[in-house]
Amino acid sequence: MLYFAVDSGTTNSRVWLMRGQEVVAKTQVSVGVRNTAIDGNNRALVDGVRTAILDLSPGRKSGEQPQIVIAAGMITSNLGLHEVAHVPAPAGLHELASNVQQRQFEDLKGFTFYFIPGVRSGPGHADLDNVASVDIIRGEETEVIGALEEIEQPSKGPLLYIHLGSHTKMIQLDATRRISAGASTLAGELTQAIVEQTILRSSLPETPFATFSPIFFSQGWEHCQQVGFTRGLYEVRILQLNSKFSKQDLASFMLGVILFEEFRCIESLTNNAIGQQVLLSGLPHLQPAWTFALESHGFSVRRLSANETERCFLTGMLRIFQQRMTLRA
Repeated sequence: MLYFAVDSGTTNSRVWLMRGQEVVAKTQVSVGVRNTAIDGNNRALVDGVRTAILDLSPGRKSGEQPQIVIAAGMITSNLGLHEVAHVPAPAGLHELASNVQQRQFEDLKGFTFYFIPGVRSGPGHADLDNVASVDIIRGEETEVIGALEEIEQPSKGPLLYIHLGSHTKMIQLDATRRISAGASTLAGELTQAIVEQTILRSSLPETPFATFSPIFFSQGWEHCQQVGFTRGLYEVRILQLNSKFSKQDLASFMLGVILFEEFRCIESLTNNAIGQQVLLSGLPHLQPAWTFALESHGFSVRRLSANETERCFLTGMLRIFQQRMTLRA
């Protein structure tokens, strides 16, 4: 089967031409749901996705023509092409496939879109008493489904899937390998803002996380625990002005401060359980620090490369679509 796979995020959209699980061609366009938020309409997103699909489409003389588009991620949000309600947790392959929505568009004639829903964990209505248990994901659920097939992991027990991106996505899977709970943070955006938009810019190297120092990371962790998050960050500047430590070491110190706060979230999500298998995907430059912190807390970590993460996402898309077609047969 020849088809298109589409993943739209905040600022970029990726489109693949697929034959089964084989990538025939792929492209990326600099348009995402951020454009919709700014423009007040999804015209830029529609045009960007259409252009990418047409650019990847095989010539009419090639014979087989793709007519199916499988889409996941923020493209299924209220800022995307078609909003699909989150599936409530616990959710696995069956629940996701059962809630895939089919749609056609006037601007994209000849193509039938299948939109994969995200997952919501916790109560359906958030208030000040329960908001800590509420979480939402779009796109990572598809990646998780693919990882369960692509990546070897223990056959029993819970599994923690962590995706590092603009937002950290911590996803708890139960013993039946269904998404049971989650916790998202702004750590990725916050780290970028600290590096680019605060006074610490002059205290950090041009490539802040090219190397990793466990010693300085641990010190940042401990200082955050002792004096708090904002003071821990400011200590990076104090050390830069009043010591001979390298900027690369100070970047590791800063990561220790940030990840201390991230682990407060993990401990709440996992109820302080140790020994779980963790699948860690996303930003490669942050993975060494995360691996060190997780292993220091007794977790068993399997890191996914960028190619493996892409493969998991595409496999998840295909499996959810195939299950959807099986259920409708």
